Amino acid sequence: MFCSKPRYNLPSLVTKCFTTTPALRRLISIRPLVEIKSCKGLEPSQLPEYIPSPHSQLHTLYWNKPIQNIFIVKKPWDSRVRGALIEFIKHIYIRYPTINVMVDHACADEIQSEFTATDANRVHPTPYKIYTSENILDITLRTDLMVSLGGDGTVLRGVSLFSNQIVPPVLPFSMGSLGFLLPFNIKLFDTAFQTVYESRAKVLHRARLECHVWRKPVLEPEASNEGGIPANTEVVHAMNDIVLHRGALPHLTTFDIYINNEFVTRTTGDGVTFSSPTGSTAYSLSCGGGIAHPLVECILLTPICPRSLSFRPLILPASAHIMLKVADTNRNSTIGLSIDGVSHKDLRIGDELHIVLERATPTTYACTEEVCPPSLMQRNLQHLQDLGTVKSGQHCGIWCVAKGENDWTAGINNLLGFNSSFRAL
Repeated sequence: MFCSKPRYNLPSLVTKCFTTTPALRRLISIRPLVEIKSCKGLEPSQLPEYIPSPHSQLHTLYWNKPIQNIFIVKKPWDSRVRGALIEFIKHIYIRYPTINVMVDHACADEIQSEFTATDANRVHPTPYKIYTSENILDITLRTDLMVSLGGDGTVLRGVSLFSNQIVPPVLPFSMGSLGFLLPFNIKLFDTAFQTVYESRAKVLHRARLECHVWRKPVLEPEASNEGGIPANTEVVHAMNDIVLHRGALPHLTTFDIYINNEFVTRTTGDGVTFSSPTGSTAYSLSCGGGIAHPLVECILLTPICPRSLSFRPLILPASAHIMLKVADTNRNSTIGLSIDGVSHKDLRIGDELHIVLERATPTTYACTEEVCPPSLMQRNLQHLQDLGTVKSGQHCGIWCVAKGENDWTAGINNLLGFNSSFRAL
């Protein structure tokens, strides 16, 4: 208990001599414990540098100016992850007060009540500030660093929010069921983040696939999207894989595959996967595909239960332009399309899928107006303009913060049980 003349105009509830009673705590707790603010007033994102080393396959992440805005992506509706997120936000707020924390709108609603529950008896001078927006583009355009709390699927979901943008460096923490992309334990979040903040972190580059979906126009004239691209064309990037499948339909799929404008084969089966080196340990591996190191720039084409036993998996160079067209003999009315585990609008007879590696130079493959959709032609023109600039090299693909040189080796051994022998029961 302490006695003094009141310095502030407090209501009569507070007397000259008072203690921190429940009534007083309720009075002071009128100040919110967390303040949700719009991120529209924050500075645009900054692009770091990735400095190579002649003695390492990893690069060093270097910031030309201190980190301003971080975007945290979490595994949804998981109490353990939610608690870790709150502790991480508190750590940033106390240790790095100049950094702004952003989350998506749904996450902001979820953790706001959690702050109230965990800090109900705490009196602090200023509330925690969390920034968000209902428009995810407002967040991604202001993100310097993406932090992932969850499993591999959480990383994929977070990266997909930057589908047609430059992806910021990714700091992933393991809190999910699978952690092939997750070298850091959440218990070490303070030291891991400090390493990134101080430009001492090592990063591994992972290539992305670039998918141009062209849908055969239906009678009415084609409308155009922003940028003059026809409305029947969609551009999506994939960190893991692009999958075409028959789904729940009874009949096998049939489509034609072209590589660099040359017809390769007409395939009939359950479907096919196109994966990046990162995705080679996902669905493609389950279908019998090979395992590629993330630094091997290639596209893996793996059939899903083909009718022909001679259709074996292919590993194509980074310069390959793959075109897949739904054949007119396809017995199902549609073919399912899934990109990084997210379902997209089904393909129909006559629709085309064009797949290239994101950083592939367009001069390495033939792409003319007769065989390429307008979106791919426009991309090639922009790529030629960007050659020799920062856009053409360092800021393509995904740069993931790595724990060490052997993260990939540890992953295939510990998680996949690579070349494990049978053991006696």
